[in-house]
Amino acid sequence: MTIDPGTRKHVFIDWQLIEPGYGVAWGGTPTSWQMPYGVRIAAHAPVIDPTPLIVPEHPWEDFINVYCTMMADDGRMRLYYETHVHKTDGSTDDLKAMLAYAESDDGITWRKPMLGLLPFRGSTANNLVYGLDAARGRGAHGVTVFRDPAAPPEERYKLVHMGREDGVYRVFGAVSPDGLRWQALDAPLLDHYISDTQTIIRRDERRGVYVGIFRSWTHLAHAPGVHGRRAIAYAETRDFRHWPTPETIVVPEASDTPDVDIYTNSYTPWPGTDDAHLMFPAYYVRARDTLEVHLLTSRDARRWERPWRTPLIGSGEPLTGREGGVYAGCGLIATRPGEWSLPIGPKRWTHNQSHFAVGRVSPDAGLLQRAVWRPDGITSLEAQHVGACSTFALRCGGNHLWLNAWTQFGGEIRCGFSEPDGTPIAGFTPAECEPVSGDQPAALVRWNGNADLGALRDRPVRLQLLLQRARLHALHFAE
Repeated sequence: MTIDPGTRKHVFIDWQLIEPGYGVAWGGTPTSWQMPYGVRIAAHAPVIDPTPLIVPEHPWEDFINVYCTMMADDGRMRLYYETHVHKTDGSTDDLKAMLAYAESDDGITWRKPMLGLLPFRGSTANNLVYGLDAARGRGAHGVTVFRDPAAPPEERYKLVHMGREDGVYRVFGAVSPDGLRWQALDAPLLDHYISDTQTIIRRDERRGVYVGIFRSWTHLAHAPGVHGRRAIAYAETRDFRHWPTPETIVVPEASDTPDVDIYTNSYTPWPGTDDAHLMFPAYYVRARDTLEVHLLTSRDARRWERPWRTPLIGSGEPLTGREGGVYAGCGLIATRPGEWSLPIGPKRWTHNQSHFAVGRVSPDAGLLQRAVWRPDGITSLEAQHVGACSTFALRCGGNHLWLNAWTQFGGEIRCGFSEPDGTPIAGFTPAECEPVSGDQPAALVRWNGNADLGALRDRPVRLQLLLQRARLHALHFAE
């Protein structure tokens, strides 16, 4: 079997490319064959930018919720965020949520344009784009916005949210030509379905379907005496207006304590590739009443793995601003050069604390921040000291090999090619490879000054990787 990576970027969320080897080869002299050693698949925590993206500053922003969408769109960046007005007791009502809009040139500094679209307390001088009358009184809780390149111009943008109509919880949708002026759809996308979190839908152009990630429950929710555990569900459709009942795909595991829920999903495709997917779900620990962001990975958005049981972004210590927990929103995008950003919502209060006046100094106001990685820096193939591995036989899909790598002081990565049987290919051995070291988002691999792989083009070969104090985040062949 020969794997054909083409010119696609490969990222290391699993061992998909790596030859497991054989402990003792059959026949001949007992010896190991192509055995990997000293390497692991590692996840890397982001840097949290302390400067907020968005803070409350207007009468319609008493409380900024964690549910938001950040997206790059035709040379500008857009941020849609959920906002509320406090009730007299300082709490909020999910079904009276509003959707506000901000934009940015760099993803760091955001402006809130006064759009004049929706009235709030008698004035349209605000940045509100949905909710209130526009949502037909259904509420606009957990909104996610996405651009649909397959839709006609008048429906180029779509959104999804939870709401209630005639006393029944449903999932609703709306369409827009510009992402600002929205028309609510008459019929729900899902009837009699509780997805009381941020539901995320996107268009999968390669497969020609809409992919939706919803909330589900391990038991009947809200029944008397039953406290079901929150989980994650999946559905897909070719018609945005009609969805099948979502199927539960991720649940708390046996290694989790019984009071753990998966509260949100924060699903996103890995930017720049079509066979890697990420979730940054907030795991809710009921005993502590706090939430922490974990990492899930997938190759197809349906079968998910949770390779690391520790939080990627934990709840904070006192004075961090996230003592009560942290959530991730929707949208992993490139912001400043050398940075990928994911919106997060730190919480000063714990999940249930806002429902109690006792001990509450002031109502929760909320804000949004950035979790920041280097490009492709969320996971890596890592050797903390010295390690090596070989790929399965693969087709050399281009004339050059590029790496996205980072090494510590004294670290390096060397690459080599061999025949499928392991015979080294002269001119392309690891010993002849010029080492890659330092912070190298786009490193062209050379052997004795030669980067041209034309002699190997379209041949089945094995790629050998030698790492020392290094992280290999991604690789790809190119013309």
